[in-house]
Amino acid sequence: MKKKIMLRVLALVTAAAVFSFAGCASGIPTVGGEDGRIIAQLAEIAPKDSQLAEPVTQVECWKPSESMIDDDTFRVLCRLHYEQNDTERYRDMICLGSVTSDPVSDYCYLWAFYSDMPVYEDQPGFRAA
Repeated sequence: MKKKIMLRVLALVTAAAVFSFAGCASGIPTVGGEDGRIIAQLAEIAPKDSQLAEPVTQVECWKPSESMIDDDTFRVLCRLHYEQNDTERYRDMICLGSVTSDPVSDYCYLWAFYSDMPVYEDQPGFRAA
């Protein structure tokens, strides 16, 4: 009987640990340099166009250097993390910009393809360092 209870407790603790880390935005790797500078700016720009009523808790974006359209222009997906009714959610935005401009972009627009999915499917996301 004790062994059964201990196994149930262990299963519950393990499940709680897995679920607490599954959607955790803090596990997003950071990037510095030029990519970090651009992502830091996009972290300020993208939420303005997201139409979210809730505050954004984290922004992750594809690496601009790996998402170049030409020598100066990038196109990245940025994921805005937020909480709604104590549930972690996100909204995806597409940001186009110029690596030589300051700011790098004037706006981003809603991209629905990745919404409601747990991960990016084709590229990893990064936070600015």
